Amino acid sequence: MAERRQRLLSEVSRDLLDYVGPDIVEPLRRIVHKVTGELGDWCSFSLVQADGKLETVVAWHPDPRQRELEQKLKALVPPQRWDARPETSALVQKRTMVFEHVTEEMLRQSVPNEEVLKLYLQVGMSSVLIAPMFDGAKPLGQLALVGTRDGGRRYTAEDADFAYSLAGRAALAVRNARLVGEIARERDQQRALRQDSEARAAELLAVLDAGPNGVVLFDVEGKLRVASRKMDELFGGDWTKLRGQPYDVIGRHLAVCFDAPREPALDRVRAIFADRTGRTSDELEVIFPRQRTLLRSTAPVLGVDGTYLGRIFSYTDMTDARVLDRQRSDFLTVAAHELRTPLTPLSMYLQSMERRIAQHQPIEPDVLGKARRQVSRLSKLVEDLLDVSRMESRRAQLFLARVSLDELAAQVVADFRAHSCNHELICERSGGDATVMGDRPRLEQVLVNLLQNAIKYSPAGGKVEVRVEARAGDARISVKDAGIGVPPEDQEQLFQRFFRAGNASSRNFGGLGIGLYVSQEIIQRHGGTFEVQSDVGKGSTFTFRIPLAPASSHGRGRVLLVDDDPEILEATGQVLREWGYTVDEARDGATALELARDSRPDLMLVDLMMPVMDGWTLIGRIRSEKVAPGVPLVVFSADRDAREKGRKLEADAALRKPFELEELQELLERLLAPKPAA
Repeated sequence: MAERRQRLLSEVSRDLLDYVGPDIVEPLRRIVHKVTGELGDWCSFSLVQADGKLETVVAWHPDPRQRELEQKLKALVPPQRWDARPETSALVQKRTMVFEHVTEEMLRQSVPNEEVLKLYLQVGMSSVLIAPMFDGAKPLGQLALVGTRDGGRRYTAEDADFAYSLAGRAALAVRNARLVGEIARERDQQRALRQDSEARAAELLAVLDAGPNGVVLFDVEGKLRVASRKMDELFGGDWTKLRGQPYDVIGRHLAVCFDAPREPALDRVRAIFADRTGRTSDELEVIFPRQRTLLRSTAPVLGVDGTYLGRIFSYTDMTDARVLDRQRSDFLTVAAHELRTPLTPLSMYLQSMERRIAQHQPIEPDVLGKARRQVSRLSKLVEDLLDVSRMESRRAQLFLARVSLDELAAQVVADFRAHSCNHELICERSGGDATVMGDRPRLEQVLVNLLQNAIKYSPAGGKVEVRVEARAGDARISVKDAGIGVPPEDQEQLFQRFFRAGNASSRNFGGLGIGLYVSQEIIQRHGGTFEVQSDVGKGSTFTFRIPLAPASSHGRGRVLLVDDDPEILEATGQVLREWGYTVDEARDGATALELARDSRPDLMLVDLMMPVMDGWTLIGRIRSEKVAPGVPLVVFSADRDAREKGRKLEADAALRKPFELEELQELLERLLAPKPAA
């Protein structure tokens, strides 16, 4: 028997050595199957849980009926603390407990109720051996070997050493499995921390790369850790290859880029790194890879406990800002000059008029005319400045209608010819229909600005050509002059606000430098583009293009306008016609009903408050008599509840007087779909 037990222990040891894993139950499962296969008895392992309770984790018996009874007992008897019954606890006693003869009375004293007792009696428990398992001095669990009346073993004190050895091997296997599990968890935790660290680093680099500044981060030893992509652009080279290099090596690499002596620049960098608490900010002039002005800002990187971890450098490109500052300064100088120019003669004219009035002398009409011209000139300058503000704040509204650029160009050129005798103005028009959907006053403003510039920068007697053409889906207007031209290096900046070409500034041509900026904004809002071709000393050609308006055989639609007020009829009708609509007007309900029958409108605008037949009655007649079925109906009224009245009338929309033209335009565009070309 002793030889058999020794062989069993050897086989168990071998099986346990074959298993290397984190599952603490798996080695115990191997033991119980080996033991029950050899001994044919119950074998189970219970482990102490985190709450101190002793819970069976694996149990086995060759007979399936016994296993079924064990499952029922497990469901009825909850786990108890490992030290709940000190007198029968192997863990408390710290020795193997042998119950050679298990009687019914012993079972009755240890079970909670009769139902459990009956199950134990069905199991037929006759002999029990319990061996403790420890992890050092800490209770780990216990091994139980149970013999039954149906052929089971009767355990005696001679079996205690065998059980203790078996429990010891089981304890070692559990400790090993837990150690493997801890190692695996530690590995997973380290992997998770590494992945999280890598993710954080990637996020940081992405943030730095997305920013407008060049950023570099040095560690506590002064070695480069992170460099954003912007550094490649600002200083050239591939900064990823410099990672791990100390700051003095980086400083020598950067020294060739700065317009400053090398050693003083390096001394400045060394001083920055020597101070582990201070922040710095200074401007640098860079000459390589191209001329720039950079703002260098640095700050220490500190841990949560204030420990110095390194230093971060940020390089901000201030080149455009400095150019803008110069342009703003130049603009203020020019604006002050331009505004004083009309103010000076205006002040003189006003003083002259004051003296004449004081001396009771008549004021000559030409003095008033000259004063008015200076006021108009001053108003024009102020309006130009306001245009810049409107464009930047997106407050400038466009009121679109069909505009013939041929007619617009002819009219503007004719106006200039009447006032400009020193230049030859030519207007050439193509045979195509150069009609666009545009805001006529704004387009006229653009063309006037181009002509003024062409005349201003051309010699007296020079020729200025305006050409209108329609091709490739666009309408184009070109203004060509034979003036001073624009230097190539200035052409890209011509449409920036406050910019004036160098040759224009140096030759004292007047102007605020905002006309082309406003003009381009207007054209872009029409869906168009600007182009410039110029040679210094030979002249310039400015061209803007706008998409052609879709062809229409009936304009934008027919509108029936009904209102008893003739002023409202005239004003609203004029706006609608300028926008390209055909308008029928009616001052009373009866006339409106007749026009609705005969003219077949595409939309009806009906005032509610009219004498004889008011809008309510008119709309009722239109619907009851099925006049113009399906035609959108818009009511308008001066009452506060105009929209509520519109809902009651089931109108398509309602306007409250007075209304904004934008409201009317949006409403018409929403209710009137564009008509197809004929």
